[in-house]
Amino acid sequence: MKTHEKKFEDIYNLLKEKLGERVIFSQGHETKFLELKDSNFWLSMNKDELTVGFGLNHSHYSEDYNNLENGIIRVFDLLTNQIKTTLHIKGDYIYKEITEIIYSNGKTVNIGKSSILFYPFWKKKKIITKYSDVIIEKNKIELEFNKI
Repeated sequence: MKTHEKKFEDIYNLLKEKLGERVIFSQGHETKFLELKDSNFWLSMNKDELTVGFGLNHSHYSEDYNNLENGIIRVFDLLTNQIKTTLHIKGDYIYKEITEIIYSNGKTVNIGKSSILFYPFWKKKKIITKYSDVIIEKNKIELEFNKI
């Protein structure tokens, strides 16, 4: 078992223990997928890498990229901090989504921007900002997460 596969299993087991039925697991062609009910957080794993996402935005982590530890930290941050999602809309089309982590000290970090090329640019622009609540308090998983 590769390191990223072990990390995925450890995260899955910890979330299953702490969040129970909120954890949804599925498996497809060489990919394992984990998501949480009532949340935009998700995590996937294939034979090469771990992908950590929130909504449309996601990042890839692997031993080969020398950034696997950053991926584990990203999972922890997404689970234990409020998330701000800004949707840019023209007509009924979301053409840009920006996702930011809001840390307890007030600092925000942009973790991704997704956009599409083709949208009805002539329609009126609308911006909607959504805030996602903390999924699990830091003190409830910090010790276990540090062992992952």
